[in-house]
Amino acid sequence: MRTYAGIVFCDVDGTILPHGEREVSSDFFALVEEARQADFLVCISSGRFHEALLPLFSPVSSKVVFSASNGCRVLYQGTELFPNHGIDRPLAEQITSSLHAWGATALISTTDAICLPTVAREQLKAKSYLAKGYTRFFDTFSEVPGDVLQITAVCDGNLPTVLAKSREAWGSAFHVVTTGKEMFDICPTSKGISLRAISEHFSVPITHTYAFGDDENDIPMLEAAGKGYIMGNAHQGVKDREFEHCHDLIGTIRKILAKEIEKC
Repeated sequence: MRTYAGIVFCDVDGTILPHGEREVSSDFFALVEEARQADFLVCISSGRFHEALLPLFSPVSSKVVFSASNGCRVLYQGTELFPNHGIDRPLAEQITSSLHAWGATALISTTDAICLPTVAREQLKAKSYLAKGYTRFFDTFSEVPGDVLQITAVCDGNLPTVLAKSREAWGSAFHVVTTGKEMFDICPTSKGISLRAISEHFSVPITHTYAFGDDENDIPMLEAAGKGYIMGNAHQGVKDREFEHCHDLIGTIRKILAKEIEKC
């Protein structure tokens, strides 16, 4: 197995993709190649479902690590690096029912699909993931296919209330973290745990890892890395922490690579 001099971990929404953007820039793909030439690996670390990530990064999909669903599923060159993290189905069903009772919609990421209750089809029809081939609708939880990885609560103006109830109910067992203005994830693992596992797998010291993110679900990754950077448009709760600010993702990573090359 190849080892690397360092690893760069990048969040997607709000980091690689500025809010409102839907396509990864060619500059980022060029950066992946530059990183490899500097003996660095790039990890795409996202709360997104793995099949939502692969098409976004198709030009470099065999050259990066994908840490999807906040680290629940980690893929490299089409192979799972570690056993998946997941939520037991009885508990996942309970969480789903509670979220619906509290006025939120449960978006369930499994090993097979993203699953949504049929009653949410019209409410969320404007969301891009509804048009994807990996979306499934269910009337009863028994119709949800595959192993449950994480559950995302999609709120409608009531995020603070639903988030508080969720943290009280499941915060001791799961990472319950915001991942957008009206969404939060209930996840059995974190991007930070994923960062440490990936770094160990490729024999890269933590001091040679760099992380970039913008929201609450990125905090464990930013804290676990040798150095964490927050984007200029980061969530205020992330900005309040002592991470270095980054206003140019590609430029900052290029400077990191240049310094590493100088050391060699």
